[in-house]
Amino acid sequence: MPADYKNYLVFDFEFTTHDSMCGRPRGFFQEVIEVGAVLLTLPEYQSSWRYQTFVRPLFFPRLSPACKNLTMINQEDIDAGIPFGDMLIKLAEVYKAGETGLVAWGNSDREVVENCCAKYKLPCPFNWADYIDLAEEYKAFYRHERRISLKHAVEERQIERKGFYHLALDDAENTALIVMRMLEEGWLPGK
Repeated sequence: MPADYKNYLVFDFEFTTHDSMCGRPRGFFQEVIEVGAVLLTLPEYQSSWRYQTFVRPLFFPRLSPACKNLTMINQEDIDAGIPFGDMLIKLAEVYKAGETGLVAWGNSDREVVENCCAKYKLPCPFNWADYIDLAEEYKAFYRHERRISLKHAVEERQIERKGFYHLALDDAENTALIVMRMLEEGWLPGK
């Protein structure tokens, strides 16, 4: 993994979920319902671009009560959302393979996007070699025994939290703050 990215596209996706197998549609898979993204650019890796939108699920468009409770997203937001492919196009406009680190807290964001691209039969605009699981990087850099949540990382680094957890843009902004703090403290991706 290159350690000298020119910029970092920090993103967070909210996706459909069910709290139990009971009431879960047959063949259910998680679909993106919201994206929040922040682009950090040189020279100081400051935020130069923000993006948030709701995304309309294609296969399972009805949100479960558990999903609404967790994400605070309502059905009307989703019904007015854009198609998944349009959201990918918007993110791809600021991504350059090999020059842009793709950053998210954990690996589930990558897995859900990858799976949705396959299910929707859409090409994925990202080179996953550029993907940085910041939760894993944080664990290694600060020598924790196990991964911690984004919330705990923000508290541990004494960063003033932006907004609320489980809102895509707020989570992306908080993750970006962690990236900036880690870079200030000497972190190099993959080292």
